[in-house]
Amino acid sequence: MPPLPPEQRIKFFVFVIESPSAVDLYHRRSEGEIVRQAVELNGIKCTVKTAISFLAFDACLKVGLSEAMGQMPGFIPLLHISAHGDANGIQLSDGYNMSWVQLKDLLRPINQALGGSLVVCMSSCEGYSGTRMAMHPEESDLPYFALIGCGAQPTWGETAVAYATLYHQLWRGERIDNAVQAMRVACGNEFFFLEHAEKSRQNYIEYLNTVNPAQAQENLEQIVANESADNQQSLKLLR
Repeated sequence: MPPLPPEQRIKFFVFVIESPSAVDLYHRRSEGEIVRQAVELNGIKCTVKTAISFLAFDACLKVGLSEAMGQMPGFIPLLHISAHGDANGIQLSDGYNMSWVQLKDLLRPINQALGGSLVVCMSSCEGYSGTRMAMHPEESDLPYFALIGCGAQPTWGETAVAYATLYHQLWRGERIDNAVQAMRVACGNEFFFLEHAEKSRQNYIEYLNTVNPAQAQENLEQIVANESADNQQSLKLLR
């Protein structure tokens, strides 16, 4: 199928949360800036947040994402998570190992607030293992609509080319499955995959056209409003 015409393309922005290791920080390696510079060549809006701890990561999702949506009304976020990882989860800058179960619990209310439209792009080794987050049939709330990640250990260069290609293809109106195929070809790594969460098999762009960004932002703000006063203060200090 050909790309969608401009008037039918969904308006999206890329929300990056990166948690670089000590070595990455020492060498001043920032995937977030690479992604930002690449997507902005197409005029795609991008927000980059650095989360060195679990609390900071939580704040990025509960406060930072809502603020970014407020600054870009009418745009739907694609969540890009950049961190070192393995089959069990991801590691944050301070050395904290976040399991897929923990990340799932953080993402479920975000996906619900966004009307079940959350797409998670896992930029980490074994990022495709994040599909484990949807393998809980006893839970009705899914952590994402779709997840994109690598089933192996991609290089920095492969990751940069892969996700720059993905966002470019989505910007030009490609369906998400075609965009993922293009990213495999562009980076030369065949282990990048797309997985839809259970019961979420609709075409991504057509589905997002049913989401109300203003209502989604209000839902995100409500997540913070439901936190205790102490937690609200801690989250806002990390804005």
